[in-house]
Amino acid sequence: MDSPYQYYDKKLGVKIEFLITDKNPHHLSLNIFKYKTLYKRLTSKTACEQYLRKACFNTSSLILFSSLDRQTKDAITVAFGNPEVEVKKSWFAQNYIADRVAFDFFLAHTYGEEKKKLDLKYVEQYTYNASVLNTVLKMKDNRKAYIKALGVTSVDIWDSLSKDVNAFREVDHNLPAQKDALRRKVTQYQKKGYVSLISGKLVTKNAAKVTTDEQMALLDELLAKHTNLDNQNIAQVYNSIAERLTWSTITAMTVSNRKEKSNLVTFAGRNGSNALSNKVLMQNKRSKPSLPMLYWTMDGWDAELLYQKTFVDKKGYSTTTYHNRLTMVVVLDPFNKYPVGYAIGTHETPELIKQAMLNAICHTKELFGAYYKPYQLQSDNYSKKALTPMYEACTKHYTPARVKNAKAKVIEPYFGYINKKYCQMFDNWSGFGIASGSKNQPNDEMLNKIRHSFPDESGCRSQLESIIATERQKKQSEFITKWEDVSNELRLPFSTESFLLALGATTGETNKITGEGIVMKIEGQKMFYDNFDLNFRKLNHIDWQVRYNPNDLSEAMAMSANGQHRYMLEPKYIQPMALAEQLEGDAMQRQRIKDFNKEVTTFITDERQNNHEILQPLWQNPLLNDTLGKHLLVNSNGQHKDQRNEQRSIQAKAEKVLAKQNLKDQKETAKTWHQEQAEYINQQVDINQYL
Repeated sequence: MDSPYQYYDKKLGVKIEFLITDKNPHHLSLNIFKYKTLYKRLTSKTACEQYLRKACFNTSSLILFSSLDRQTKDAITVAFGNPEVEVKKSWFAQNYIADRVAFDFFLAHTYGEEKKKLDLKYVEQYTYNASVLNTVLKMKDNRKAYIKALGVTSVDIWDSLSKDVNAFREVDHNLPAQKDALRRKVTQYQKKGYVSLISGKLVTKNAAKVTTDEQMALLDELLAKHTNLDNQNIAQVYNSIAERLTWSTITAMTVSNRKEKSNLVTFAGRNGSNALSNKVLMQNKRSKPSLPMLYWTMDGWDAELLYQKTFVDKKGYSTTTYHNRLTMVVVLDPFNKYPVGYAIGTHETPELIKQAMLNAICHTKELFGAYYKPYQLQSDNYSKKALTPMYEACTKHYTPARVKNAKAKVIEPYFGYINKKYCQMFDNWSGFGIASGSKNQPNDEMLNKIRHSFPDESGCRSQLESIIATERQKKQSEFITKWEDVSNELRLPFSTESFLLALGATTGETNKITGEGIVMKIEGQKMFYDNFDLNFRKLNHIDWQVRYNPNDLSEAMAMSANGQHRYMLEPKYIQPMALAEQLEGDAMQRQRIKDFNKEVTTFITDERQNNHEILQPLWQNPLLNDTLGKHLLVNSNGQHKDQRNEQRSIQAKAEKVLAKQNLKDQKETAKTWHQEQAEYINQQVDINQYL
């Protein structure tokens, strides 16, 4: 609160606002004037109250303190204190200015080998000290104005300044209370500046016991020991060496201090390089994608849901366990934490990971009407050698996380969210992981009592599937809407051929082309596939591997062993036998096959005709007159334009048919008379009548 007192022209005055009832902060009523009353008294020649100074710009009117009556003086003194003391405080406070330069100096100041910064509480206190000392120097240098403000003619300057400093408690300074000590402090401050205010304890080192390079190196190596020795054991080992080398012995406290100082060097030895990378070394800070399909991450999670499982041993005894857990591999789009793909199994395997990616790519077709792959994909390094080709085929940029760098995978916090948001609601919830440190774990006693109600493996799968379905339902609308904002350059269509090549399943067997196409069994279901490409029919000698979409068997591809030949297949159209059951499209499908077969037949005829035309000049060569190949090919039926050869071919066929018929007739005639008689008797006589 502002002081009501102020010296002016070596006389003590009271600011007029403190004498007016409606402006007085204490609302005193005893002999405190109303403004109009006081104004009349001040302008009256008979009144005792007198102006010491009239108001001007930024300056209050002062009423001469000695002109007030005794009751008013007492009321003012009781409310605001002794005028002489308070006016000194007021004067000092009016001249106090916080030193911003001092604050910046102390904030930036460092000390010691470690270049430590000052504690903020010291920065604040030293700034206050400097600001107060600046005020003291200002008073000292402008002694006349200071004495004039005090309303005296002479003064012991250091005694007065000391009292002012002690009385000034608007800031938390700790300057000396005695005048001589204050004088020395001011003198030192004038010579050395801000640094003189810093405590020597923060700069002066205690007598160090570990000083040489050998001593520090030995202590650091003991601190970096992988066995994580405690401070007492390290001191004991160090001292056993120090005694022989006449070094000073140390205590566990010295070890503790050194551990803090050399933590950067010794941390990896105690905790490992992965811990150093995750907890000490600098890491990148990333923001989530602003649009869907720009970045996918995937990982496996042992779901915190228990299920019961019964198995029978070789002796026929059955045992039921209740601690079983399923593993779920999730493909997550961090845009809005949308689970775009998943697969559930008893444990994580490369095949389970492939199923999760297959589910993710198939889900993009459900969302967008066609297969799409993400612009970037991240995974851990599990089975990296086997899975990398699949990962690279499913994205433009495959960026595996650094080994054991859990922070790089944003999917792990998502598993924690799933566990808390959904799994904790089920009675078969097994709790949070041990590493989580959570105290909100399920009641083991209750879990044991209700274990018989745990679901089986199928029921537990249903629980996890319901969680994914709920997550998709909540976030799918935003995911699809934002897909419209993804530019064409970032949209990566996944052709069906590439999709089957990367994620298609196989039976493990090969198949050849037959008249029915490629016939195979997929999980017990007989499937017929074919292709209307003439080139595919030309390769009917190849053993084909068929890759198919296990979620949609209509999508399949035939691939040669070396992968050089690949043809998309379509399921064979099944025609009904009964005319009454035929549909409108059946005739079109029959005509399609008829047209294709006609194309194949024409191709065969044209190729044979072309071969004859190529070989015809060859047979005119005299060197080939007696070759067997010439006679075989020249006399081959139906291969020449020569009409005579054609007629001879027809006649030869007729002669063969006639000879075959004559031979048959001869065999019929060769039956013996006895055979004919036996057959006749068997037809005419019932022998059973004579037996």
